[in-house]
Order: sequence, then structure tokens, then C-alpha cells
Amino acid sequence: MYKTGVIAGIMTFLFYIVFLLLYLLEVINEYAFVFMLFLLLVILLNLWFVFRQKRKNRIQITVSAFLLFLLFCYELPLLLVALSSPPSHVAYAYQEPNEALKGSGIFSVGVAEFTLKNQNSEQDAKKILAAQGVDVLSVAEVDHKVRYDSKNRQLLKWLHLQKEPLLQMEENAAEYLGKEDDWLRRFIQQPDIAGNSAGLSLALSGLIKEGLLENRLPVAVTGAINEHGEVSYVGLIKEKILIAERSGFLYLIIPSENAEEAAAIQKESSRKIEIIDVSHVDEAVEAIGRLNDGG
Repeated sequence: MYKTGVIAGIMTFLFYIVFLLLYLLEVINEYAFVFMLFLLLVILLNLWFVFRQKRKNRIQITVSAFLLFLLFCYELPLLLVALSSPPSHVAYAYQEPNEALKGSGIFSVGVAEFTLKNQNSEQDAKKILAAQGVDVLSVAEVDHKVRYDSKNRQLLKWLHLQKEPLLQMEENAAEYLGKEDDWLRRFIQQPDIAGNSAGLSLALSGLIKEGLLENRLPVAVTGAINEHGEVSYVGLIKEKILIAERSGFLYLIIPSENAEEAAAIQKESSRKIEIIDVSHVDEAVEAIGRLNDGG
């Protein structure tokens, strides 16, 4: 009987995967995807009543219905995404690099983000923002995969399984430094700060404030960190390279996980800014030391 239940669960999950792929490939929309799960759930419940006297069939249907019910609940928030009139495009624009600790020479490189609704093309979205004086670097269409990722992140927040990236960044930086000073709180509270990519710059700024690091050069920095100082991947690296270069920086420190992507971008567009990749705050400290020594 155990084997029967496992097979029923696998078949149900495969059915779910097929329709999830159809949604992600934009063959069907959110409504059709969730409706198909609901329809199969109704069919299984009816079959349970028809075959409730047959133990083997009852077990198969019960396992399938229970699994499908969980999957249906997991995907139901997609309807909220659809009903909220989601944006059609997201534009990424120039944002002035921010020095969290004045006089440190460590500048966090961020990207301004604008969402637009009901635009027919990326070019139309870019024209609208350009007319408003926004220095647009790139525009991306919001497809089903982006919406699905957004739903998953929101669900994790509702279940308190994931913190807001900005709050997580603040917590990680404070834990790495051993305390949270006023300058760190002020930086986090700025209206144009979002995400977690300023973590590395905050850690370096904190070390300078504590007298554990000296820096006399303007250095652009991007990178998320954990409480141990390990540096991890950040998005929009192409836009950040362009912003750093436009702002006149000679050096940009990025996560090692972005190194391959950054190398391809430099090769493609002949960027002259020197990019230094690090996997830990300690490596960034060493790199800054070498730059200040002229090495």
C-alpha cells in the first residue's frame, strides 16, 4: 500500500510540473494554471467518493488529493499577483553611488528601479521614463517567471521564513561588525536604499570607522554579505559597472560569484574600470590596502 501511495504522489506531482512549465513558458496564464489545479482537485474528491469502498483506490486518491491540495494552496497567491495589475516592465536607471560613512571613500553602488504598467514594448517604457528625465540604463519585460519568483518571495515573507533583504542586510552587517551604530541606521533608513547589495560596503565602512582599515581612495563597492563576512552574488552587475564608470570610479569591488559575468561585460563593451572580485570581507580589506599602497 505504501508503494501505491508513492506512485500516486509522483503522478500527481508530474501533473503539477507539466502545468507549471506551461505557465512559466507563458502558454497559459495565472488563472488557467490555478484553475487546472482546482479542477483536478475537484475531480479527485469526486473519485474518492466513488471508490471509497475500494481500499487501494482510496489510498491512491487520498494521497493525490492531499498533495494537490497543498500545491493548490501554494500556488493560489498567483491569483493575487494577477488581480493586482502587475507591471509590464521594469526599468533600471542611474543612481548616484552612496557613501554610507562620510569620508570613508567607500561608495555603495545601487541601481534605481522603476515599474511601468501596460507598456507594449521595452522601447515604449524607456521613452516614457526618458521624457521624465530618468537616465535609463536598461529595461526588462516582466514575464511569468518574474511574477512567479515574486509570488514565492512574498509567500516566504508571509510565513516569516524570509526577512526583507534590506533588514537582513542591516542585521548581517551589524552582526559582522559586532554592533550597529547610528551611521548604519541612517543609511538603511534612506528612501532610495533597497535590497542587500550594500552589505559589503557597510562592512568596510564599519571597519574604517573602528580604525581597522585605512582608505584614501574613492572605491565603488557592491556585494551582499552574511554575518560571517562571506560575500555573495548580487544582481544587475552590468548596470552597476556602468554606474561606477560613469561616476568616475577607477575601481569597483564585486563578489567573486559575479566575476565571470563581469569579465564578459568588460570584454563585450571595453569597460576600462578595474574590477576586483572578492569572496570575503577580508579579501576586500586586502585589496583596498594594495590599492592604497599603489599595488
